[in-house]
Amino acid sequence: MDNLDLTDIARRPQRYWNVDGLPELMMGLLWIVWGGAWLLGERIPRGGVYNAFWMFVPALLALSGFAVAWATRALKARITFPRAGYVAWQPPTRSARVGAAAVSLVTAMILAATVIKTRNHAPTSDLAAPILGVILSLAFLIAAVSQHAPHYLALAGVAVALGIALGARGGGWESANWLFVLIGAASAAVGAARLALFLRSHPRPVESA
Repeated sequence: MDNLDLTDIARRPQRYWNVDGLPELMMGLLWIVWGGAWLLGERIPRGGVYNAFWMFVPALLALSGFAVAWATRALKARITFPRAGYVAWQPPTRSARVGAAAVSLVTAMILAATVIKTRNHAPTSDLAAPILGVILSLAFLIAAVSQHAPHYLALAGVAVALGIALGARGGGWESANWLFVLIGAASAAVGAARLALFLRSHPRPVESA
């Protein structure tokens, strides 16, 4: 008891938040909905339906973020905590730290390329996908370090790669919307795989009569 670290105990809920893959799964589904909604809206012919769509859907998308946060907590209360509660945390490995440094380097290179392209008077809209890819990559990198979740490094790399690919393809803001759909699909796939692994390794305890 003399070595009890209360600060470490207080931080455990944040560390364990990603133990089951549910946050990545729900976040990925949300991003698919967001990107798909924007893509759908741009394909609606101008008129009454178009105006109604853009009047109500953005507000619904904003509210969907709160809905997903609530749904994630509800699923954890039903799925995760009855099986495992708070599970032991392992610090990032050396390879994970090296991966984080590599992602930082790649992100800096992409950001530099974006700046150079801007100075060459490239269309602003064509920079949307690369810039968004860099932003999402940095967000995943921060999450990987702050929440001790090395699997976010893979998603950071995917975000950069998709930003490069869609930026080279062109398409302006449509490519940025496709980036949301594709990175959402990748995040959902990672989350679903980790959730399946968690359920397999943490069977629900049998309630005593």
